Amino acid sequence: MWRRDDESTESQRERLELVLEGTRLGMWDWNPQTNEVVFDERWAQMLGYRLDEIEFTLESWSSRVHPEDLDACLADIQAHVEGRTDFYENIHRMRHKDGRWIDILDRGRIVARDDGGRPIRFTGTHTDISAQCQAERRARELARSRTQFLARMSHEIRTPLHGMLGVAQLLESTGLTAEQRRLLKILMESGDTLLVLIGDILDFARVDEGALQLAAEPFDVHALVTSVIDLFTPRAHQKGLIFTQAIDLDLELRRHALGDAHRIRQVLSNIVSNAIKFTADGGVKLVAAREGDQIRFEVIDTGSGIKDTERIFQAYEQEDTSEARRQSGAGLGLAIVRRLVERMDGELGVESRPGVGSRFWVQIPAPVCAAPPAVDTPASLRRARMRVLVADDNPINQLVIQTMLANAGHH
Repeated sequence: MWRRDDESTESQRERLELVLEGTRLGMWDWNPQTNEVVFDERWAQMLGYRLDEIEFTLESWSSRVHPEDLDACLADIQAHVEGRTDFYENIHRMRHKDGRWIDILDRGRIVARDDGGRPIRFTGTHTDISAQCQAERRARELARSRTQFLARMSHEIRTPLHGMLGVAQLLESTGLTAEQRRLLKILMESGDTLLVLIGDILDFARVDEGALQLAAEPFDVHALVTSVIDLFTPRAHQKGLIFTQAIDLDLELRRHALGDAHRIRQVLSNIVSNAIKFTADGGVKLVAAREGDQIRFEVIDTGSGIKDTERIFQAYEQEDTSEARRQSGAGLGLAIVRRLVERMDGELGVESRPGVGSRFWVQIPAPVCAAPPAVDTPASLRRARMRVLVADDNPINQLVIQTMLANAGHH
């Protein structure tokens, strides 16, 4: 009986050794009371040493951990020792024998305590994840390079595009025939669509990289909702749709909140734009209500509905319908919405029935705050004709701005 048990134990050890050898895990075993530590050969080899070159002390480990990583590592160990975590896990850098730093995934747990509950055996493994960490760093660098490239390209494209749209606006105020106005309208709408597309691509890259900065400033919720209504009402009316709003009494009475009004407006604009785009008959409704320290927005439409509600929040995806195929767009709008809402620690959802319509809802933290002090422009300045210095390195923009200022009575 004893021999069979002994053979079974030996067999288990052999299997464990094969697993550790195959996974290239280094093992350590530490007694927190005596600070006795045992390392295995793979642990030493991971750092470029032979086992006989390593002292079996806690300092053998701590002296090789990167100084910037040591405090966080010790804090994670302490959290597990005190029972605040089920296991210990930390990623830190350790110095290799050849002087370079390698990335280590360190995992362990307490497997024995004395009668007083003090840990007497803390065992775990080391894994060299340098290749993975280097790949992640390269990916982040590539993402930053991509965002910088897109920002430069966005500027290079927007500059002449703004000039083109500015000239088109100036033409609109001249004596044009009905046919010329129709063609000019197409030109301006196409330019606006291109501007939105460029902005979407750049915003998506920024959010994806985590480089987008959010503001936390007082804003007027009622004014924000009204601005979205004013922006999209002409587009809705062009399609024969009714576009309405509903703001609850609490928001009417306590209309100022703390948050990023620009990004909230961007979220609502993307959802409303989609609702109008995919609604042929009926209408679209924008609802706003306060729920504690959060504001809940809903966009309800009587459009074609959505079959796959998860897919539409993915980048470059659109609902696969004949209506969607007729509409332009890169499929980034709702992907940006999802990422912006996540960045604002909010929630996003959709309920939809194909052929009936959809209800998108967004809940965003925006606590009530006092109204910002009003800034009043003196009437004398509002009426004054001013001499304006325009600084712009683009001759087309200079011409457009100069003409617009002249039309407004300025020099």
